[in-house]
Amino acid sequence: MRKLLLLSLALGLGTLVTAQNAANQVGNLARTKIKAISTQDAAPMANPLKYNGIVATKGVTEVEPIDLFSSLNVYTLLVEEQTCITYNADIDAVMFTARGGGGEIGTGNDICTAISLDGGATFERSVAAAPPSQGMNRYPSGAIYNPAGNTDPANAYKVLLGAITGGSGWQGNNFSTNNWDNSAPYSQFFAASGLGTLIIRGGLDVDANGVAHVANIDYSDDLSYAKAHIFRGTFDAGQGGFVWTDQEFDPPFARNSSNEVGQIQAFGNVAFSPDGSIGYAMYLSCDNRNSSSLPTGPQPIVYKSTNSGQTWELMAMLDLEDHPIFQEYLFPLRRTWGSSTEIVKPNFWEGDMVVDHNGNLHIMAKVLGLYSDDPDSLTYYFSVETGGIFEVYNVSQGDNWDVRYIDTLQTRYVRSEESGYGAGDDAVGWGMRVQASRTPDGKTVFAVWTDTDKGFFSEEVNLYPDVRAWGHRVDAGLFTEVTDFTNQGSTYGENYFMFVSPTTIVNNDGTFEIPVTKSDIRTTNDPGQRVYHDYLKGIVFDPETDFPLGVGVDQINYVNSVSAYPNPVNESLTIEVNLIKASNIKIEMTNLLGQHVYTHNANGVAGTNLYKVDVSAMQSGIYFYSVIVNGQKTTHKVVVK
Repeated sequence: MRKLLLLSLALGLGTLVTAQNAANQVGNLARTKIKAISTQDAAPMANPLKYNGIVATKGVTEVEPIDLFSSLNVYTLLVEEQTCITYNADIDAVMFTARGGGGEIGTGNDICTAISLDGGATFERSVAAAPPSQGMNRYPSGAIYNPAGNTDPANAYKVLLGAITGGSGWQGNNFSTNNWDNSAPYSQFFAASGLGTLIIRGGLDVDANGVAHVANIDYSDDLSYAKAHIFRGTFDAGQGGFVWTDQEFDPPFARNSSNEVGQIQAFGNVAFSPDGSIGYAMYLSCDNRNSSSLPTGPQPIVYKSTNSGQTWELMAMLDLEDHPIFQEYLFPLRRTWGSSTEIVKPNFWEGDMVVDHNGNLHIMAKVLGLYSDDPDSLTYYFSVETGGIFEVYNVSQGDNWDVRYIDTLQTRYVRSEESGYGAGDDAVGWGMRVQASRTPDGKTVFAVWTDTDKGFFSEEVNLYPDVRAWGHRVDAGLFTEVTDFTNQGSTYGENYFMFVSPTTIVNNDGTFEIPVTKSDIRTTNDPGQRVYHDYLKGIVFDPETDFPLGVGVDQINYVNSVSAYPNPVNESLTIEVNLIKASNIKIEMTNLLGQHVYTHNANGVAGTNLYKVDVSAMQSGIYFYSVIVNGQKTTHKVVVK
């Protein structure tokens, strides 16, 4: 039986397992993002970013898991930058891509697809790309190429790629194209450079004009060598497939005193506007262009193209240090903690992106506070900080970037040694799988991630993930609530290794349905054994009823603004709440341990409401004040001197 009972989930994760064969160990090495991070900070602190509870839970029967197929093992889906689920609106087709070999379709060396032409209700499975002569397919991505003007799925193509292993090392990358019925495969092989490990799988993007892109980083194990790559493919009708060329870049990665890249947080990503003209490539790493002598934390380093990816230009450094939104929600640098001049540098752990119809980039990311900006200590982090989900976006396609807070994470990422999924060097962990999607017209964008319902599972880490999502109607400036789609549903707490389509379905009734997949790893608890993939049908937002929030996420329905002054404060704090209309108000203050130090209930009037809080007896330090209006909460930071 594939599903675990909730009792089993609550009790534990089962027995650890033994090592795998050599071929899988190759895949095991590639699952780890390019970072060597410290698992403890020098002085662990309580997390100041307390979960705020503003989550709408969908009905328990609204999301239905639809069987796709199984893969030989988990080494097909470990990196969220892969493109494993895609949607094409012109032919109304959903396609899932993964390795086969789970006893249902293909071998573990084949790239297989499952295609739906009925909105994800049913899927047809097939082998789409066999292994090339150079080795075996691993970590595949797949996207649909539908020529402009075509409405017949039979005339569309599958664009596929996978890293190639010979069993003991990476040989290169296999770029494949096949027609819809898999009868005319075409492939192109790029051998490894010999300088580093170039495993191509970052944000496969294919447009209707017959142009495709994917990004990645070529790096050595010691990170003394690191180059960025963008592969560009153009469809050749004579070959029956995409012909690819490679463009190499030297991003401004910060390096330590040994000339090693300080920290690279992701394999790279690429996304284009709906018409395919404006594109961005992103690499998450510390930027050495900071005006001070110290680098940024891991954050987006962005290249931009205005000619469909023919040429690329490095954009100016994103100036995110001490951004007021990050100041509200993230830890400051350890060396400035508690001082009158605290410095906050964001530490981007995960990120995905889409480009809207205006040609502006929207980065959806999990962000924490940077622990240290010393070039030799960039791999340290606050071990107990969960972080939050944020949207980072530019305006008029320019170098000015803004930040929008979306949600606070209840739990942190799962380290391999605490996952219960595999043993020793073969154990596998996972993050929050933060991913982005947009409607085909690019006018609405979404962030999708996973988190564990801490109220039920009582976990500090994301061991029992549920699918959460948030939407933004770009021109209207409207936002959804953060919505937990699988809470209490049929896949409650078991939405592992989620993938999200870069393009969202628009149903006949006008609702937005985000194609999402998850994989079952608990049937065996063994990364070397087969995993089952499901399509999650029912991740739906209604544009008429689910986008009630205007102006900003913190200004929810009844609230114009919330502020507190003076800040820092030593005697009397004034909390000012400006309401759109009369509402019940609850004010709470907590310390860094989450302990309540102040609570007040009031009947607020429309307009300005002032509340005095005597803090003279409170110990010096950082506190958080929360304003709850009609059950909806916003939280901010205040320093008591």
